[in-house]
Amino acid sequence: MERLASARLGEDFFERLGSISLREGVGRLRSMRLRDKLILLVGVPLAALVGWLLLRDSSFFAVEQVQVVGLSSNALPAVDEELVAAARTQTTTDFSVGALRESVAHYTLIAGVSVQTRFPHGVRIVVRERRPIARLRADHRWFLLDSSGLVITGAATGHLALVRSRTLPVGGSTRDPFALLALRLLADAPAPLRARVSEVETVHGLITIYLHRGPRLIFGNAVLPHAKWDAAAAVMADPGARGADYIDVQIPSRPAAQTGDPATMGAAAGSPTTLPVTAPTGAASVSTLLDPGLLQPSSSTSG
Repeated sequence: MERLASARLGEDFFERLGSISLREGVGRLRSMRLRDKLILLVGVPLAALVGWLLLRDSSFFAVEQVQVVGLSSNALPAVDEELVAAARTQTTTDFSVGALRESVAHYTLIAGVSVQTRFPHGVRIVVRERRPIARLRADHRWFLLDSSGLVITGAATGHLALVRSRTLPVGGSTRDPFALLALRLLADAPAPLRARVSEVETVHGLITIYLHRGPRLIFGNAVLPHAKWDAAAAVMADPGARGADYIDVQIPSRPAAQTGDPATMGAAAGSPTTLPVTAPTGAASVSTLLDPGLLQPSSSTSG
């Protein structure tokens, strides 16, 4: 009975409110005392603000649809799952990007996060990633590293170049001088070649890069890395270097390939020969047009 009476009173109120014309409403407002006008002027916005503060965190605006973009296929499923779960604890009217970032801060794979809310229940999360470029093997443990040496968490190992170290990372980054040098070389590599690197190590004091199903690249040192990568790519693009065991690019302007391919040998069959190859002026463009079909597996390759 009480609910029925309240409902009728509410109906009566809205009927009376609707029956008041605009002219009548303005007239009543003018006839009000100054004190009542001030109360109305302050009270209505204040009531609206309090109502909004109460409603913005309510289930009326709860996040229900979450879209995550920017995560690569290397990202662990848990990264996406935790982003979605953290977003769904919030509302579109009071969404905290800081709280979202904090919820996945333990994944160094995530370099940045931005959010677009879609009223009333949608959120679009845009992720910016740090890309690992190498696997570090240290003290029988595995780590993923980006080009700066930062340990990347939240990503799958994948087919990345192997770098070995005798020291574990400290403070979330490797401090090993050779590992940092190897990372710089990998970062400077053209994408088609970097994807084929299986390991970077020193052999008899010379920096040597092993390619998956390809020849060893003898860099010697880290001087002129771009020129050495371009020279190596130019040699591999030369049909005469097909099946080479290694390519020496210590002097990038005079690269040489050692091959045991009978088709390229001039004398005794079965004895390897060294073929000097002149790096073309456009070696930089050759590196981006490398034909993987020109790389033939040899017995001395790694991976």
